[in-house]
Amino acid sequence: MALDERLHGKNGQVQIDPAGGSSLVTLADVNGWSMDMSKDRADVTCFGDTNKRKAVGLPDFSGTIGGIWNAAHVGTLINVILGTVAPTLRLTPNSVDPNTYLQGLAYVDGNVNVSNSGAVTFSGKFDAASNWAFTNI
Repeated sequence: MALDERLHGKNGQVQIDPAGGSSLVTLADVNGWSMDMSKDRADVTCFGDTNKRKAVGLPDFSGTIGGIWNAAHVGTLINVILGTVAPTLRLTPNSVDPNTYLQGLAYVDGNVNVSNSGAVTFSGKFDAASNWAFTNI
């Protein structure tokens, strides 16, 4: 059962299976992720309506991940970004409660950010490559 608490993001987690299966490993050195589940909205306004009307479609399931470059660990993510297989991603808001997460296959893009006044970081975006699920056991 999910914990009944408001959360701080310090225990967030991103897990990945680069082959798209269920052998998930924790992606190291990640310091943030986001998920956008916005739904399509189609204008269905007709003559005689007194206001605009919308019909709701499917959620998008896309988002971002980011972290600090660590040469010992970043290879997994770089190989996924450059590869052609959609990996399995599991996004957990609180690793203390590992039974609450979002998961699915994703197409992953990314970039590396280098500045002379800060840490070397990586960031990326992803889009659903299959049906995603929210699990809250």
